[in-house]
Amino acid sequence: MSTEEEIAKLVDTIKGFKPGGALKSCITHITFPKFKNIEPGTTVTFDFALTALVGANGIGKSSVLHALWGAPFGYSTSKFWFATELDPIEGSQKDPQRFFYGHWSEPYNGVVETRKARIGKKRGSDYWEPYRSSTRDGMQPLPAGKFEGKAKDRWNPVKRTCVYINLKTTFGSFDRYFYFDDGISGGDKREAMLREAKRLKQIVLDDRKSYKLGGGRERVFENRLLTEDELIHVSRILGREYQSARLVRHSLYPGNRGQDLSVVFHRGTQYSEAFAGSGEIAAVSAVVQILNAPPGSLILLDEPETSLHPGAQRVLLRFLLERIKHDKHQVVVSTHSMEFLRSLPQNAIKVFEDNGTGRSRILPQSSPSAALKRLGKPPENIRRVLVEDPIAAILVEHAAKGLDPGDAEALEVRIAPGGADAILAYFGPSAMVSGDDVFVLLDGDKRKVQEFSDPLHVPPARYPELEELLKQETGVKPVLHIPGGTDQAGHDTAKIRAQLEYLRWLREHLSYLPKGTPEHVILEALDPGKGHEGKNSGEAKKAFKAYLAQGLDVTLNSDDIVGLAKVTIAKVPRDNPEIGAIREKLEAWLHS
Repeated sequence: MSTEEEIAKLVDTIKGFKPGGALKSCITHITFPKFKNIEPGTTVTFDFALTALVGANGIGKSSVLHALWGAPFGYSTSKFWFATELDPIEGSQKDPQRFFYGHWSEPYNGVVETRKARIGKKRGSDYWEPYRSSTRDGMQPLPAGKFEGKAKDRWNPVKRTCVYINLKTTFGSFDRYFYFDDGISGGDKREAMLREAKRLKQIVLDDRKSYKLGGGRERVFENRLLTEDELIHVSRILGREYQSARLVRHSLYPGNRGQDLSVVFHRGTQYSEAFAGSGEIAAVSAVVQILNAPPGSLILLDEPETSLHPGAQRVLLRFLLERIKHDKHQVVVSTHSMEFLRSLPQNAIKVFEDNGTGRSRILPQSSPSAALKRLGKPPENIRRVLVEDPIAAILVEHAAKGLDPGDAEALEVRIAPGGADAILAYFGPSAMVSGDDVFVLLDGDKRKVQEFSDPLHVPPARYPELEELLKQETGVKPVLHIPGGTDQAGHDTAKIRAQLEYLRWLREHLSYLPKGTPEHVILEALDPGKGHEGKNSGEAKKAFKAYLAQGLDVTLNSDDIVGLAKVTIAKVPRDNPEIGAIREKLEAWLHS
């Protein structure tokens, strides 16, 4: 099974994970009455176990991650956000910075809400503590009765492990010392780096779990080979096979710098993170942290695409989905990458945008292309829709105006010369062979059957009838691309295969307008009660031409009709049922 097939299967499985079911202590939503630059009252819902936050730099994605980090019991947002002389935090005891969130409570058997606020009474001004429930902030009232986790005036925070992985700041010890330390030039660091590399090599060779220098301070905090499971996932993400990899957390380089990360890889030859790519370090760091997270953890990833090529990003997404399925984690990622958005349900994609007053609002769902359109990225895959004539094209384009701007930009409507018969006989088979993103929307009066036959349910005994079956269901004999040659048996087999494949293509790529013609749709919307629904195609076109003339004794040529039709069709309400049906079909094709 390919990576894409596995991702699709995992997404379908995880769609069934619900609060109180597979997701025991999940956070269902978070609301911001007053928090940084987020529009007051904004709520982010977590409808899928993996949520992607998408938006421009500085729009508030990391702020939401920081709030989520501070949500569980024992965690505080002050780890990431605290006041300084340069950047004070606006707020008071009566109106503090705050958020509240919903989470599943087993004792209550439902979703409860907990509020955390920057009160600062006990442990300094940046202390965030659980705060009494407030219906004025939009919280649900506290229920009567006693439940575990419920205090007199609030619900206690959810208890779960939180793992925060910031791939933007994940560096190996070599890069961290060489590029980011205190203004010392690279050449001046050479002696220290040679000395510490020698010590690190000895620590690796001796498998030392402890190493102390002057002052007796411990310099080695972890020294081990990656487990087989960790190594397998790192290899998959990076697309290369490693015989082994050793992880060493240490503080060998000069300065009191906390913990550095070194990784010694073995892949035919042995090399350290000094010669490894930054993507290798990022993959090791992410895999180790996620595999070692307890089941049911809240895992937050800030820009996981950093240092990973597109293929590796897709495999990392698959890995995250696998861990959700296996360990019932909840994952929230901040990303700018299409590779982390493709295949996700629309309600898993939350888009951040400026509300026009310098604050951020958050849209509850979006398609991947629409989300990235807001970042200035043009759509990658243009979907073309073929129609029979200019009136149909104008009508479909009018329906498309109700789509999200990113989706609308990914759509192109074209008129196919030759009409429905040419589309079904020639264009369809060619598009099937080429694999182009082409879809067909024909007039409703061309429909022969309510639904095309499913090729999977056509028994072999009926294969000789496939040509007639296609003619009955399309009205034409399609010109299929079948290999020639003198091998009659091979030719017959290829013909059957092409006929079955065309049935599949028709089911996925062809649909019909909800009325007999586009003129029927327009007349019934703008000139109702005149019996237009009973007219045949020719009569509807004649009535539409008369409607455009508005009773005037004028002769309209084809260009006149198209020009007037654009103005007239723009008057059809976008909530018209037929317009809505066309738009739903376009959305289905865009997101297929």
